[in-house]
Amino acid sequence: MGLDDFTPSDIPEGWPKSSEVSEKFKEAAKKAAAGIKRVQKDEKRAKKYDTILASFLVQIIKNPKYDFLLQELFKALDNGYSSNFLLWLLSLIYLPISDKIREISTKNIISFWYQKTPNTIEFDDEIHEEIKNRINLWIEDIIDIVSIEYSSLQIQHMLEIYGKKDEEYIQKFSCKVFVFFFAELNIHISEKKAMSYIEFILEQIFAKMKTISTEEI
Repeated sequence: MGLDDFTPSDIPEGWPKSSEVSEKFKEAAKKAAAGIKRVQKDEKRAKKYDTILASFLVQIIKNPKYDFLLQELFKALDNGYSSNFLLWLLSLIYLPISDKIREISTKNIISFWYQKTPNTIEFDDEIHEEIKNRINLWIEDIIDIVSIEYSSLQIQHMLEIYGKKDEEYIQKFSCKVFVFFFAELNIHISEKKAMSYIEFILEQIFAKMKTISTEEI
């Protein structure tokens, strides 16, 4: 028996007619079914990125140079940050993740040709063009990964935890990644300077998430 077969009887005087009640039930059922489908799609997308992150984590954990990030990374997972956001964050310092993101978004993989100096140099706001392009593509990757095959529920959750309690934490974690990226290029950037860039970048990212949340959730 389905809603099409439902025919209420003995309706008191003044109540809506059976046809009106039936139509309201049908509309409610239609909306509920659409909501269930959306949640199922969201869960499927979330699981997809969980699997991708897990596979890359195995490689990252094997490499001792990433040990300093593991505690912060696991904390971010415990705090509820989505896999696609953490994949993006790590993609700056682990190019295979960026390649995977760009494969999903059907874009060309990144070619990074910066030739680092033999000795450590100080960061300059006049950033080398290759480095600037790499960071811009990193920002592009996060916009893609939260816009393509996104999970509305995860975006909503991310906005809630970032806005209420974890803004400072995720900024510090992102800052560590940013500093490490430059250190790998033999460029020293102070945490204060790195934080100024990170605050700007995260502001753009979460503003984009709010746009998606407003339009889709």
